[in-house]
Parts: sequence; structure tokens; C-alpha cells
Amino acid sequence: MTDLTTYWKRLTELPGIVRRPEAAKLEALEDAGARALVEEQTEFQRILLLETPRNELLLLLNGEIQFYSGDEHRFHESLAIVPVLHVSGPVRRVAVMGGGDGLAARELLRHVGDEIELLRIVDIDPAMTDLARTHPRLVELNRGSLSDPRVEILNVDALTYRSDEPFDLVLCDLPDPTAPVLARLYSREFFSGLRDQLAEPQGILAAQIVYVPPLFDGVLGTMRSVFPSVREYAVWMYSFVRAGFALCGGLPLRKHRDLPTGTRHLTPEVLASIFYFAPDEPRVSVSGISTEKNGLVMEWYAAYLREHFEERILYY
Repeated sequence: MTDLTTYWKRLTELPGIVRRPEAAKLEALEDAGARALVEEQTEFQRILLLETPRNELLLLLNGEIQFYSGDEHRFHESLAIVPVLHVSGPVRRVAVMGGGDGLAARELLRHVGDEIELLRIVDIDPAMTDLARTHPRLVELNRGSLSDPRVEILNVDALTYRSDEPFDLVLCDLPDPTAPVLARLYSREFFSGLRDQLAEPQGILAAQIVYVPPLFDGVLGTMRSVFPSVREYAVWMYSFVRAGFALCGGLPLRKHRDLPTGTRHLTPEVLASIFYFAPDEPRVSVSGISTEKNGLVMEWYAAYLREHFEERILYY
């Protein structure tokens, strides 16, 4: 496990980052007996799949945690099921941008699988989708979602992908904007391209956004420059502290169906609470719009790292 230090090297060398808590987190993983099930450098990223002594899984991509099996259901129910509730008609065609671990697909197939005719995973890295489709521990966690006959995997760049037919629902489960190319996934141009791939007028887009200012509010503002209706929500996590999301559409956003049975985290009470933001929560007013050219989202992300990184990692 000593090689784990390489995955945290980029973050700990950034200006303004407090190093001791990050090193302590790494040492805690080692001391707790976590072991690497998969270590692979692909064309696009470094994949690290860890197993804890409690038989839990952690997936890290380029040193950034993607999921922790102890709480990932909170994230993926919020990303997948909440927008489904706001689609006015049947959910027949769905696209997931990113989502190569198959966990968002799992929730969709489990709860609205009787409606879905096509669930397209658009993930750039075939190594990630192959791993999620074949590794026994990941297959167990995602319930074999990527082998479902309704699921189509396209290993292409979400930035340039365009569908010939519209989708009822598009989910963005994409990496944080840690590099200029990833920042384009949070630009006005990218969201405009996704809007054009939604069925009119009922199509819904949902995206995860890191819940910290000014990044959260800046991306929301960028989305509002594209979509007539945008509504933010957030869910508490053990691994991320709090995960933020945006719900976007061309019509006023209203709930059109009840929660499905069998959700692990979402209840009617939780559903109501995730749209509520207390007046003392750290929200900021951001005037700029992130575009492919100005890369403002990178500035917002850098501000988040400088101002909130220590607080964030201490809760992991």
C-alpha cells in the first residue's frame, strides 16, 4: 500500500493545501489494513479499487474518491431517482454521462427498469467500464447493471458525443473539474449540447456538483444561463461530507410521481429535506458564467481547495 502516496501527490503539492491531514488519511487507510484489489494506469486515468477490513469498497480515480460502498447509495439514489420523479412522462431513453461504475445504472434499472428501453453509458475509459462489468466485487455492488441488455456502453468523450435521438433523462456523473479538459464538462457549451439532446419539452437533466462555494453556485449559475428551470439539492454523505446536485429542465420542475419502494436512503421526508438549504449555509453570489474559453470553473475549484480542503478531508 506504500504506492498509495503517488495518488495523493498532486493534491498535497497544491498551494494552500494542508498536508498533515491528507497524510494522516493515507496512513489511516494503510494502518486499518485496506488493500488494493486493482491498481491500473489507463490511457485516461489511474484506477485504484480498495477493499477495507470491513469488506467495503473504495474507488479512486486519479486520487479522487469516486465512491465508498458504505454510503454510495445515498449519492446514486439522489442522482438517479430524484430526477426520475420530475419527468412528466415515461422514462424510456436515458443517458448517463460518466457513470462507468454502473451504480447510477443500477438505481435506474432497479426502480424504473420496466419503463427503460435504452440506458446509454457514455464513459471515455473502456478500462473502467470493463472493470465494472467483470470484477466480481463491482458486479456485486452494481448488480450486474452493465451487462443488462437494455444498457449500451459507448466509450467516447462526453464532450463531443451527440445522440441522433433525444433522451427523456440525462444524468451527469462526471469527474470534478480538476484539469482544464474536465472543466469543459461544466461549461455553458457542454450544458447547451446536453439540452439539445433532451426530449422536448419534458426532458430532464441532473448533474452532480461539488457542494462548496464558489464552485456549486458558479456551476448553478452557468446552468441557469442554459435552462429555464434549475433547482439545486444536496445530500449528506460520510465520504464527501455533502454532495450537491442540480435538476434542470425546459418546464417548471414539478414532481410527477411518488418515490418507488425499496430505496435505502430516500423517503418522502428526506426528499423534502434535500431541497432545503439553511440560511447559514455557505452559499455565495457568483456573477460569472463558465465557458470553454474562460475556464472560470477552474478558478472556482481552486478557491474551494484553498478555503475548504482541510475541513472536507477531516470528515472522510
